[in-house]
Amino acid sequence: MSKVIEVKNVSKRYKLYRNTKERLLSIFNRDKYGEEFYALDNVNFSAEEGDVVGFIGTNGSGKSTLSNIISGIVPETSGEVHTRGNVMLIAVAAGLNNDLTGRENIELKCLMLGFSKQEIKELEPEIIEFSELGTFIDQPVKSYSSGMKSRLGFAISVSVNPDILIIDEALSVGDKAFAEKSLAKMKEFKEQGKTMIFVSHSISQMKQFCDKILWLEFGKVKAYGEKDEVLRLYESFLNKWSNMKKSERDEYREQLSKTRATYEVQLENEALTVYKTGKIDISHTSELEIKPVSRIAHIKAGNSKIYESPGNVQSSFSSASYKNKSYFITRTANYNYEDFYLLSDEKSSTEKVIGWMKASEIQHRGYAEVESTNKIFILNGKGNGYSRPWGGKKQLFPGSMKKYKNQEFKVKKIVMIAKTPWYFGEIDGIEFWVHNNIIINTEGD
Repeated sequence: MSKVIEVKNVSKRYKLYRNTKERLLSIFNRDKYGEEFYALDNVNFSAEEGDVVGFIGTNGSGKSTLSNIISGIVPETSGEVHTRGNVMLIAVAAGLNNDLTGRENIELKCLMLGFSKQEIKELEPEIIEFSELGTFIDQPVKSYSSGMKSRLGFAISVSVNPDILIIDEALSVGDKAFAEKSLAKMKEFKEQGKTMIFVSHSISQMKQFCDKILWLEFGKVKAYGEKDEVLRLYESFLNKWSNMKKSERDEYREQLSKTRATYEVQLENEALTVYKTGKIDISHTSELEIKPVSRIAHIKAGNSKIYESPGNVQSSFSSASYKNKSYFITRTANYNYEDFYLLSDEKSSTEKVIGWMKASEIQHRGYAEVESTNKIFILNGKGNGYSRPWGGKKQLFPGSMKKYKNQEFKVKKIVMIAKTPWYFGEIDGIEFWVHNNIIINTEGD
């Protein structure tokens, strides 16, 4: 699938002033007055066609800022944002003129999107019906409640059939029935393969609707990946956050909100080295937390980098020659609030280590050994065999299963890749791995 949204090294910087006088003086000397504040700091992520990405994070984490930048409402200070197709942002009162009626707002917004008068006339009844505003459609929007504004904005946005839909807390206001109706419409868009971003504090809605989650915390990316894994980490964080005292929260926020220059100097002054051999020096790890992990991965693109230590750009090399294979992930680390994984050719952190990669640049799944067994299965002749579970093109072995159709496959080991079983077995002395969908369980379990 092709990328529909690409956010590369995006930062959004504001100046905070103590009073009006300081703000006026900054016109003549911008560098002297005001304190720099990063609403977003070096954010990277991408979404492919059909992805539904949830933005999560505590208040002030930068979710709405990033949504506004992607939709083109707010410019980024640095970095790049690329989108393919027309983007619609649905937020409470977003793009609505308070002095106009609901009907006039429909016409104005559709005209701005390039619709003709005739097309708007045909769309209008559908928009009004979906919004459920009834006679209020001819009242000024400034008289609407927040829920009514959200209804109107949502109805307009979904009716114009955008390529990319961004929903920013639009379902957090109004009644439950309309929220369920809106979710149903979003599911319809999802089935059509549209790309969506969903900003919400509702974890239950995230679990129900999203495929991937981007976790932001005070402008920095904490994690980006499959919803189950990231939401598990986020819920664990929320439990800790809710038990923090105000002073502890302020200290945490201050640590995360440091400018990049200060933070990078601090890291350079700490001897944080993780060698390519896998021998990990964690004698100074106040900022680098390394944990064991059991996962398996594919490299997404050959233009990405492999690092000898997390984030160390001075000691990195191209991942191009490592594509089309699966690797074991043995360690995870968080550097500058970005997750890195240690890739290895073996299930070891000391032997055949490849190096560290950004979590956002690899596809990864949970890996767990289920059992050793001596069961007999039948191959249905579909798919391929691999030298490694969840293998790539370079790990095809012995290739197509057509020649083994209806033959007995002696299974020796079963592992789970995410929620899918993979089987390691033997035919005629040849050992290889096969996916769950190409075997027939003769035992009926």
